[in-house]
Formats: sequence, C-alpha cells, structure tokens
Amino acid sequence: MKKIILLLILSLIVIGLGISEVTAASDAEKQANDILNKNNTDSKILVVYFSKTGENYNVGNVEVGNTAMVASYIKDYLKADSFEIIPANKYPDTYQECLDQATKEKDENARPEIQNKITNFDQYDTIFVGYPIWWGDMPMIMHTFFESYDFKDKKVIPFNTHEGSGDAGTYTTIQKELSGANVTTNGLALDGNTARSDDGKQKTVDWLKGLGY
Repeated sequence: MKKIILLLILSLIVIGLGISEVTAASDAEKQANDILNKNNTDSKILVVYFSKTGENYNVGNVEVGNTAMVASYIKDYLKADSFEIIPANKYPDTYQECLDQATKEKDENARPEIQNKITNFDQYDTIFVGYPIWWGDMPMIMHTFFESYDFKDKKVIPFNTHEGSGDAGTYTTIQKELSGANVTTNGLALDGNTARSDDGKQKTVDWLKGLGY
C-alpha cells in the first residue's frame, strides 16, 4: 500500500512538472506576442522578421516561431517597432511539406508574394532583419522583401535561427544584395531551442550590447 501511495505521489510530481514546463512555454510565447503586437513608438529602429509557426524541426509545434521569439527580444530591449513578413500564401504547417515548398522555391529562384507592406519605411534609419535558415539558405520570400524597398543609406543588421547551419553565408548575401545599404555581417545566429530560452534572450541582449546598443 505504501508503495502504491509513493508511486501516486511521484506520478503527481512528474505530471506537475510537465504542466509547469508547458505553462512556461506558453507564457513565453504570449509575452513575445504581446511585445510584437504593440507598435506605439516613434523609434528610428525597425525589427523585421519572417518566422514559421506550426511544426518546427527539433522544437515541435509552436504558436510563435523561433525567429519571432528573437525578434521580440530585440524589439523589447531597443524599444523599437516591428514588422512581420506575412506571405500571401501561407506556408504549410507541417515541417516536411514546408521544406518541400521551400526547396521548390529555391530551385525556381521564386519571389513569393508578401501580403502586407511597411507604409512608413522611410522613417527608419536602422533595420534589423530576421529569418530562419531553410535548406541551407534564407527563405526566398526574404529576397521579395529586399527588392520591395529602397535600403539606400539604411543600416541593416541581420539575425537568424537555424538547426546547425549558422548563418549559412546569408549575411554576406544580404550585403551584396543591398549594396547601397550599410549591412553588418556581425549578425546573430541561434538554434531553435536556444532562441526559445532565457539563455537565448541573454545572448541576444549581449549581442546588441556588443553592437553598441
């Protein structure tokens, strides 16, 4: 009988820990959403990000994407504005289907359409640009974004999330693509799990401080 009671107690502890972990993750996503959904400043800094919800490699199904989490840290620390790149045609939630589509777009050098637009782009002097690495490169929709605005004399600071690719040479790609802008190659690359943790938040803040913010 004592063994049964002990097992029940241990089971309740394990279940309780599991609930705590889920709640903590939900709270972190809610906090990120709250930060990203509020633009009420006259900041000269804009945090632009493209991020995938749904099934993400190595982190499971998420309501707030890995890159969006990092964008929220940057926005919160700098008290900046933010803009989410929303595709006109939503990418599949499942990882493999999204990967297949991303591969097809890369092979075709596609320019997927963006649903929304930055109406006050000229207001900003500094643009932080974030994206995931898909199939060893930035998503093709990022090229659509870069070709949609005049970045001349803007300061552009890239950041990205990945699962082992680092920045995959994309900072140099952006530097070449936006030749009229001041693009730093001292970007921030975080793997998905780190991006969703307190450690990732601290790494982001340390990176921003290293950039002089």
